[in-house]
Amino acid sequence: MSHDDAESGIRQIQRLLALAESLRALCVSVYDHEWHELAMGSWSLTAGTRHRSYLFTWDGRDGVMSVQGPFHAGQGSTSNSPSIADEQLGIPPSVDPFQYVERFFQSHRNA
Repeated sequence: MSHDDAESGIRQIQRLLALAESLRALCVSVYDHEWHELAMGSWSLTAGTRHRSYLFTWDGRDGVMSVQGPFHAGQGSTSNSPSIADEQLGIPPSVDPFQYVERFFQSHRNA
């Protein structure tokens, strides 16, 4: 493992923790997170409430944020959930992908 990989891992976890803390103030929980450092830093995250959650997928190679939902977090499957956003944030992103998630919930207070 390279030192840069270790630092990237620490930064990712710190950013995830900061997001979870800011979402908590909005009564939103983080239920799942997968991070793929070796795939250009791509990740996916499930957040929301138990009955109304969303899957956010960040494609680090193409700079695209995709959002699916809403769905019931306990069911774990988004296969029947509509895709509600595919936004090109760019490389480097015009909006930090974690900030995108926070802003989504701020603008969808009843989401």
